[in-house]
Amino acid sequence: MEKNSFIFDVNKCVGCMACVAGCSIENGTDLLVNWREVNCHNKIKHPGLPVFHFSLACNHCEDAPCMKNCPALAYSRDEKTGAIIHHAEACIGCTYCTWACPYDAPKFNESTKIVEKCNFCVDRISEGKNPACVDACPVGALSFGREDVIEENYLTPGFVNMGIKPSIQLIPLREEHSTPAIENIDAVEISAEKLESYLPKIKSKVSLDKEWTLVLFTLAVAGLVSWQAAHLFGMIEMPLVPFAVISILAIALTSLHIGKKWRMWRFILNLKGSWLSREIFSFSAFLGLTGLQIITQNQMLAYVAMAFGIFSLISVDMVYKFLTRKDELVVHSGMVSLTGILFFAWLIEMPILVELILLLKGSLYIWRKISLRKKKENYFPVLSSIRILCLLIPYVLLDLQLALSLPVSLVILFIGEIIDRSEFYYESDVITPEKELNELLKEKGKRGKVKVIKR
Repeated sequence: MEKNSFIFDVNKCVGCMACVAGCSIENGTDLLVNWREVNCHNKIKHPGLPVFHFSLACNHCEDAPCMKNCPALAYSRDEKTGAIIHHAEACIGCTYCTWACPYDAPKFNESTKIVEKCNFCVDRISEGKNPACVDACPVGALSFGREDVIEENYLTPGFVNMGIKPSIQLIPLREEHSTPAIENIDAVEISAEKLESYLPKIKSKVSLDKEWTLVLFTLAVAGLVSWQAAHLFGMIEMPLVPFAVISILAIALTSLHIGKKWRMWRFILNLKGSWLSREIFSFSAFLGLTGLQIITQNQMLAYVAMAFGIFSLISVDMVYKFLTRKDELVVHSGMVSLTGILFFAWLIEMPILVELILLLKGSLYIWRKISLRKKKENYFPVLSSIRILCLLIPYVLLDLQLALSLPVSLVILFIGEIIDRSEFYYESDVITPEKELNELLKEKGKRGKVKVIKR
């Protein structure tokens, strides 16, 4: 089916950045926030590698993950042009769309505390004109038109194909461009490790220094839900004041992560498509119903609250479905659902379930550390040892009478979970075109296809 699309010829682009300048001038964007970016395959200027560039902005996908997953419904589609429009007045600055988009299109503006992105120059194309970036391209690498997009072209090296039908027609890299000109010249191989050291460091969108509030918030969710479940089983008291204080602190922690705090109510507007909306709604419902149940002592409210609590644990884990991890494992030992079950088993003093969860978490943790070490990624031996001790000590305490009820035991468990959850954010990342190009280069190094000319 034909649709408005960018048409990009990888073979023609010279990386001059004229398209970036054209976009910035047209839209009056901040100097540090470019809606269009040009990424280079060979940033290290290696003579044994082809040089090609990708000029990418928002691809206005048919199944746009930014629009589908935005909790605040800050995106809409212009039916006439197919453009995905971001509405600044509705944005809460949670940056979730920046995780969801594999093309790095939504950009968080630190000065305005909201997200912004390419709007397809919707006013220009509605009048039959080209987008400003297209008119600015001096070599004809970037053009625009109504195209029947060929999905096979999404397999162009470095282009992220996530099955979301982006509105871009790619002219694939020709074979003579993908083959180094010095292939037959006398050359020596360069090690993959040395090649990687030459590559520029790309700043991750997910980092512990930005996500530490989420570490504490997600553990608070696990702790509160397990506490309520243990109370429901009649194993532990749940006074209103401590519960209310922890609940308020949890809400305050999550509010620190968003740019526009007075728009927090918009968090729950997209229950149909966004796991982030479901997380906030279900956890809020859990807190409200649990507080009401404590006041009224209504048992039915406790069961309804528990259902929302369980769903909030599932939602927290599903929020991070877009992230990739350095260890490439499907299940992480720091998953909030596993932590919630562990806390619950400990509070109701069920040794068998505690042992099973500790064994599962320990196995996943050690497996992950081995995987990171093989990949020569940071795995923090000292911190890892403390984490493992926080799993082993409870095993020892289980042999002591009433060990499960000791406060120190729960403190040890909590310290271990903080370490594990912190590592979850440290080891996670988001797919972007720039990272894909870097990974492509690393892969060539590992295969021994990267060589340097003898001097």
